[in-house]
Amino acid sequence: MKLTKPFPFKRLTLRGKTILTFCFILTGLTSVVYFASSAILLGSLRRAEEQSAYQSLQGVLNVLAKDQEAFTSRYSDWSAWDDTYTFIEDRNQAYIKSNLVPEQLKNLKVNLALFVNADGQVVYGTGFDLRTKQVKPLPKGLPPQFAANLLLDSPLTKGPLTGIIQLKEGPMLITCQPILTSAGQGQPRGVLIFGRYINADTSANLTKLTRFPISIQPLNQKNLPADYQQARQALSRQNPIFVHPLNETVLVGYLLLLDVYQQPALILRIELPREIYQQGHRSQQSLMIMILLLGLLFGSVSVLLLERFVLARLTHLSQGVSQIRTKRDLALRLPVTGQDEIANLTQNINEMLKTLEKAQWEVSEALKQITQTNQELCLVVAQLQDEILERQRVESALRQSEEQLRAQTQHLEQTLSALQRAQLQLVQSEKMSSLGQLVAGVAHEINNPVNFIYGNLTYATEYAQQLLQLLALYQHQYPHLTPGLQAALEQIDLEFVAVDLPKALASMRVGAERIRDIIKSLRSFSRLDEAELKTVDLHEGIDSTLLILQSRLKANGNNSGIVVVKNYGQLPPVECFAGQLNQVFMNILTNAIDVIEETRTQRATLKGQGNEALAAQIAACLAATITIQTQSSADGWITIRISDNGLGMPEAVRKQLFDPFFTTKAVGQGTGLGLSISHQIIVEKHQGTLECYSTLGKGTEFIITIPSRLSAKAGKD
Repeated sequence: MKLTKPFPFKRLTLRGKTILTFCFILTGLTSVVYFASSAILLGSLRRAEEQSAYQSLQGVLNVLAKDQEAFTSRYSDWSAWDDTYTFIEDRNQAYIKSNLVPEQLKNLKVNLALFVNADGQVVYGTGFDLRTKQVKPLPKGLPPQFAANLLLDSPLTKGPLTGIIQLKEGPMLITCQPILTSAGQGQPRGVLIFGRYINADTSANLTKLTRFPISIQPLNQKNLPADYQQARQALSRQNPIFVHPLNETVLVGYLLLLDVYQQPALILRIELPREIYQQGHRSQQSLMIMILLLGLLFGSVSVLLLERFVLARLTHLSQGVSQIRTKRDLALRLPVTGQDEIANLTQNINEMLKTLEKAQWEVSEALKQITQTNQELCLVVAQLQDEILERQRVESALRQSEEQLRAQTQHLEQTLSALQRAQLQLVQSEKMSSLGQLVAGVAHEINNPVNFIYGNLTYATEYAQQLLQLLALYQHQYPHLTPGLQAALEQIDLEFVAVDLPKALASMRVGAERIRDIIKSLRSFSRLDEAELKTVDLHEGIDSTLLILQSRLKANGNNSGIVVVKNYGQLPPVECFAGQLNQVFMNILTNAIDVIEETRTQRATLKGQGNEALAAQIAACLAATITIQTQSSADGWITIRISDNGLGMPEAVRKQLFDPFFTTKAVGQGTGLGLSISHQIIVEKHQGTLECYSTLGKGTEFIITIPSRLSAKAGKD
């Protein structure tokens, strides 16, 4: 006879079978939820993550396009210049010595300067190393580019051409522009080409602008890293973007860049944090832990309830029957609780005992009722205690979940606010950079001819004095003039000319000095030739800003102009970001001028409508005045107060004045970014304060407070 080993499950007690069943159910439920959340939640998060990466790469592409536009516009004044237009014909050395020197090439930030005439002949060309500040020969791979005639024919016929070319020395960003007169007219005499290598400095600048690690590699490089080789196989003209996760925390995106021939040239690589995926992964882990804890909790409660209401009663019943069997005392009775099957079984046993021992039933029945009542009370008390403990545990779990959700919401809000501030700062920085380049270009163009005029006025004055002295000496030596000479002297009125000519030359000197002061103010405002953090004179920055706004301050038509009152104190040199402070002065002064002009417009409208009382109140502001007051304190703080006598603003408007995109101007006249960015510049960049005080009907005052020296931390930020 063959014996079979019984299944271990059959050996378990009823209590063990119940616990094992609950464990199987909890394990199955947890597994189903985990795999379902992985397939649905993490899959959706990956798609959202890839979509965010595509948007980031598109933003990098927009930054590159703006950089190429700025690269083109920066050198347009060299190609449209009379001196260049003449040099391409006569090849004069004076142009080279005065303009194409290492210092000038350093300021232009170029590695290549090439002048080609309309016949395709190189008139002049030079290379330049921006690191060593030394002149280098032309790149060896450059001449074959002209054989295709794309770089030469396109600027002569279609206008400027900017793009990437591949050289043996490495990829280069070039701009080809037709050589015209300063007025932008005339037949193009050739093409002016400026170039700058795309290297690690280019990647560092893009990283600084986008705040993401960026690197650029040539597409056909032999020793291309493995991840670039994988991206090269996936990229094409139809699919210029490729995204894949590098690890659990970093997502890598690749962008295919085309050259001027519209051929694939470079691969741009950007590393993006996988914040969405990590957040989803953490949420999934939290969900699984919560489900596991709740499953354990409900399983434990179920086992306890089953133990109390079923298993314990069966155990008591078994023990009672065993006790009656051992003592052989028919007077013993089993306690009956509830109305379920176990209670019926107990009742049947008691009825059987009652039949066997009917004589002792009355006494034992009274004792059984007392015992049953006590047991029921104990069960009710224990049940109530279990319910209280259960509610306390549920409340604690709910509070923990609520705190976690609140912390996650706060973190997301802080991240969104930081992204909005970074976007606002980037937009305003681009606007001020373009304005600074325009102002610097205008100042550069005017500075050379004005220096020429100012430098020759001294010699012209000396020559005129010598000629007048020679004429006086001649009249003294030869007092008797011929009739023809006498008539000529009377016709030109020599005495008047002798008196008026020195005055005219003196007036020309005053005008030239005034133009030099204006150029100096424009250069001070643009600050393109200075370091970002430098010790400067704040009064000079305020005066240069007022000079730029002079056209809006002076009287014109029926307006009597705006009076600027300067109450300058004794200020020490201030260490600051001069260009950004000029931007703050420009925003506040422009708003003050807009308010005064709007006040005048309202007065004219109200007077036409017959509201003389309110028009008279506004008339008090027509003596338009902007007051600028500066002072320094003993503890090293600088205070600048800028106030106007406009109509002021209500308190509700003042409270929102520094909020992004908040504006009271008409649509199209204001973006609501100026004062918000000004507040960031003063508070975050200069560790100071920017406050506004306004009384409706009396005017507005802005108070800027900054330290005279910034800490090392502020400079890094």
